[in-house]
Amino acid sequence: MKLNINALAQQHFKAMVTVSIPTEDIDKEGNTVYGKAKFIGKFRCLSVAEGREHLTELEALREAGNALAAVDLSAEQVARFFIGFEAAPSTELPFVDDDDNALQSTPENIALLLNSSYVRDAIQMTYTKARSEDVVGKNSKR
Repeated sequence: MKLNINALAQQHFKAMVTVSIPTEDIDKEGNTVYGKAKFIGKFRCLSVAEGREHLTELEALREAGNALAAVDLSAEQVARFFIGFEAAPSTELPFVDDDDNALQSTPENIALLLNSSYVRDAIQMTYTKARSEDVVGKNSKR
């Protein structure tokens, strides 16, 4: 495997994101039917300093009982590491604009996607899993 030194220094990576979105449909057993949207997320790894700063701020907000500010801070954190999106291989991008055109990966559209708690949570889980597997999982296999 060859690693591009600039990408390594910037710590960018891609990972498949799967979003489960509840619909208005109910199945035969009375359960909510979920739609699935898959796309490739583009991420940047946060530095150790950024991670520590975030955890310190988050802990202070939680200790102060400021749950709403803690939620806002967590959403800001996702916006720091989620830097783009593209269609998954052999699929169309699941997000379209008002004219039914595939959504372009722009800062404005990234912000729109992150306004959805379903998308934001899926992105957060994907980032955490990819980083955990990359750092912990691969090192433990040695």
